[in-house]
Amino acid sequence: KKDAMEIISQLNLKLSSVTQRGRPLPVCLQVLMTLRFLACGTFHRETGDLFGVSEPTVCKVIHRVCRAICELRGHFYEYGHFPGVIGCIDGTHVPIKCPSTPDAEEYRNRKNWFSINVQGVCTPQLQFSNIVARWKGATHDSRIFLNSSLYAQFERGEHNGILLGDSGYAQKIFLFTPYLHPTTAEQWRYNQAHMRTRGLVERMFGIWKSRFQCLRKTLRFKPRRCCIVIIATAVLHNYLKQRGCPDPPVEEDDNPVAPPFTTDAREGLAYRDAFALYYFSSGLHSPGVSNQWLICVSESPF
Repeated sequence: KKDAMEIISQLNLKLSSVTQRGRPLPVCLQVLMTLRFLACGTFHRETGDLFGVSEPTVCKVIHRVCRAICELRGHFYEYGHFPGVIGCIDGTHVPIKCPSTPDAEEYRNRKNWFSINVQGVCTPQLQFSNIVARWKGATHDSRIFLNSSLYAQFERGEHNGILLGDSGYAQKIFLFTPYLHPTTAEQWRYNQAHMRTRGLVERMFGIWKSRFQCLRKTLRFKPRRCCIVIIATAVLHNYLKQRGCPDPPVEEDDNPVAPPFTTDAREGLAYRDAFALYYFSSGLHSPGVSNQWLICVSESPF
């Protein structure tokens, strides 16, 4: 309740308006209506019946409030910021209804359902440090990263560190992926540490989707509005993590897995080999410490 009141106070000025009929709709009602939809993923008609408003009004209110929440990301949401902390990157799919547009099939993912493919970068605190929610479900994770502003920032050397990604990404000097076929002891230990640490982003996605059930159920908006809803839930996720709210039980996610990327840059492969040899060949790696990667990279001479 206290967290909801804080969100309402933050959004009060942005949402002080009237409905199309000219009847004032209290800001608290707009926010609570939206939060209920995000948390439960209920149909608009059911939400409208509960709050005593029409179905079209519910749709407009959800869109308006989610846009306002997105504008608060400067308060709750450190967008694309890595203050000396390494992130874990991955993609996850959010189901949407079949778009009524000529490119509808481009939203169909590898599991044969329509979705937005969302790129997220996770901090050790299980918060989003970057999110991209605008790509169609058929888009490969690696393509999303290659076309992101975050990739351009790493290319320009703006971030001092590396990202960890799965084999769906190309190995780069700033993005480390696992060995598909490890042949040495240090490569095997590298993969074990990589797997445990990269699991943070999967854990974050699980908490995020369990807290906001609308992300597991089919979003029945146009794709552009679906993307706004997705970003808004990421902002709220970070806000709740920062407030120390308990995490909900994590549910199993039926998420499409990107196929392995097979054209890694030679420079990136050599860099990974040197890194694995330096850190995982002489007992520097501690099997019981999943954050070993974060410690290693912060002190890395590479």
